[in-house]
Amino acid sequence: MSELKLGGDPDHERDRLDEARLDTMLVAHALWLSSAGDEGLRCELPGANLSYGGFLLANLRQAKLAGAQLFHANLRECDLSEADLTSADLRGANMVNGVLVGTRLAGACLDQAIMPGANFEQADAQGASLRASNLLSANLVATDLREACLSDANLAGAVLRGSVLDDARLIDTKLMLTDFSGASLRRAVLSRAVMFGAILDEADLRGADLGDALGLTAAQLASAYGDTDTRLPAALAECRLRTRP
Repeated sequence: MSELKLGGDPDHERDRLDEARLDTMLVAHALWLSSAGDEGLRCELPGANLSYGGFLLANLRQAKLAGAQLFHANLRECDLSEADLTSADLRGANMVNGVLVGTRLAGACLDQAIMPGANFEQADAQGASLRASNLLSANLVATDLREACLSDANLAGAVLRGSVLDDARLIDTKLMLTDFSGASLRRAVLSRAVMFGAILDEADLRGADLGDALGLTAAQLASAYGDTDTRLPAALAECRLRTRP
C-alpha cells in the first residue's frame, strides 16, 4: 500500500526523512541550544529530504540545513536564526512570522513561499530565488539580496532599509509602501513593478531600470541617488536624481 500523503508530490515524498526520527532530532537540538552545546545534539541535516515536514514553532536556530529539501514544509513561526539554509529548496514553504535573522540563504529557492511578517534582518540571500513569494510586511532590513530574483513577489509594506539589491530582479513585483530607505538597488530591474507609496529616501538607483514602473512619482525620487544609466518612466524623464557623494 502506498504511504504517500494525500496530495503529496511523489518526487518529494521519496526518501523523505522519517518523522519520528525528525522529532527526536528536534528535541535533541532544543537541548543542545538550551545547554549551550553541552548536551543534546545540533541539528545537522545537509541535503536531507524534509519535504512537507512539520516544524510549527520549532526552534532551529543555528541548524545546518544546507541543500535540504523543505518543499512545502510548515515552518510557520519557526526560529531559523543563524541557520545554514544555503541552496535549500523552500518552494511553497509556509514561513509566516518566521524568524530568520542572520540566516544563510544564498542560492536558496523560496519560490511561492508564504512569508508575511517574517523577519529576515541581516540574512544572506544573495542569488536566492523568491519568485512569486509572499513577503507582505516582512522585515528585510540590512538583508543581502544581490542578484536575487523577486519577480512577481508581494513585498507590499515590507521594510528593506539598508538592504543590498544590486542586480536583483523585481519584475512585476508589488512594492506598494515598501521602504527602501538607504537601500542599494544598483542595476536592479524593476520593470512593471507597482511602486505606489514606495519609500526611496537615500536609495541608490544607479543603473537601475524603472522605465515601466507603475505609480512612481517625482516626490518619491526627490532624495534618491541615480546616474545617467538610471532608467525612469517616460513621465519622469525630466526628473534629475541626486549624484551619489
